[in-house]
Amino acid sequence: MSVSELLRKNNVEILRFTWVGLDGIIRSKGAYIDEVDNLVKTGIGLTMAMMSFTPMDYISPYGTFGPQDEDVFLTPDLSTLSIFPPSAVVLCYLYKGSSPWMYDPRSTLKKILEKYSEYEFKSSFEIEFYLVKDRKPFDDTKCFDSRAYYNNQIIPEIAKVAGSVGIVPLRVIKEYGPGQYEFDIQHKDAMRSADEVILFKEIARQIASKYNVEANFMPKPFNKMAGSGLHLNFSIWKDGRNLFYDPNDNYGLSDLAYNFIAGIIEHAKALTAIAAPTVNSYKRLVPGSWAPTKITYGYNNKSAMLRIPTPYPGMSMQDRRIEYRVPDATTNPYLLLSAFIEAGIDGIERGLKPPSPVNENAYFRKDIEDVPRNLREALNELKKDTRLIERVGREIVEEFIRVKMAEVEEFESLVTDWEYEVYKYV
Repeated sequence: MSVSELLRKNNVEILRFTWVGLDGIIRSKGAYIDEVDNLVKTGIGLTMAMMSFTPMDYISPYGTFGPQDEDVFLTPDLSTLSIFPPSAVVLCYLYKGSSPWMYDPRSTLKKILEKYSEYEFKSSFEIEFYLVKDRKPFDDTKCFDSRAYYNNQIIPEIAKVAGSVGIVPLRVIKEYGPGQYEFDIQHKDAMRSADEVILFKEIARQIASKYNVEANFMPKPFNKMAGSGLHLNFSIWKDGRNLFYDPNDNYGLSDLAYNFIAGIIEHAKALTAIAAPTVNSYKRLVPGSWAPTKITYGYNNKSAMLRIPTPYPGMSMQDRRIEYRVPDATTNPYLLLSAFIEAGIDGIERGLKPPSPVNENAYFRKDIEDVPRNLREALNELKKDTRLIERVGREIVEEFIRVKMAEVEEFESLVTDWEYEVYKYV
């Protein structure tokens, strides 16, 4: 059945050719049903300048590309075709001529996965977000509050529609904040896992809007309420065997897993810029908030940057993994996984050893380094980490820094209500 026939069968008129820029914004160009079969073959042209766009919706003054630059092509990956009426989405690679474009995050992840094809990288995300109405939480329920499920039609509908496009929500949780929810998604291969973050956000926003509600994925949308994370669970497999598992270790981890952890710790400050890539991200990463601030790891320790989760009973081999707790949903998941894999593999290749695990509240340990405290600091750390930059791809990482530096500078020049109220009589 052709793509146009599938769309007609589902009463959908437009297929969105979708990509995610270095600014983290999900963007699309639409193909109308009468032309969709041709455009699936040729792709849709897109100005290179879009990869220099910022969340403020203008080109970074430091960006490489502008209106003078040629087009690349949105080349659809039909394995990602997802129809959830009235929407249809296909995720795309960006091609320049016949080759993947080096500035495309999805192509970057594909290249890295092909480079380490002897491994199978399994990943899954825990996606937290708020339901918001009139800039207030949609409900007043507490953490794990059963009342949240009594009359809420939005959350079960999100779960149902996500399932219809192959996303498997393992757990649907009423999170800490009022109106805050978490979906824990079944692990998949790394590319599909990143794709599902994008598709889930699109679905959640569409379903919420049907009820005149906003699905808000900001790291910290409200003062004095819990932040929203995007925890990454990760393991490496080969020939059906979890290479992170060793039954003889106190924590069930193999030497390879410890090498990988050491690589993440080695590059932790630089990784933070990619995992927490907005000014708002750092309002979440504060001590005592259940979000990580210390560059360490520990067994089931939720104050640590890396957590070794307790495996499900009887599933020690299958469920042995590490959880990276820094990311939030403003990250570009393709760039995040690219950098995370390269940082960990660097640890494996160099035989790096991590420090001892920390199995106590790490927030106020002065002997453990902090993750960067703001986006400017994180970007400066990324600039310094030339080893990671070269491993991921110098061009794309440097353009990411250019895009994000424009965001930092605009924010730093704005006067907030807080500043006015505090300093007006000084």
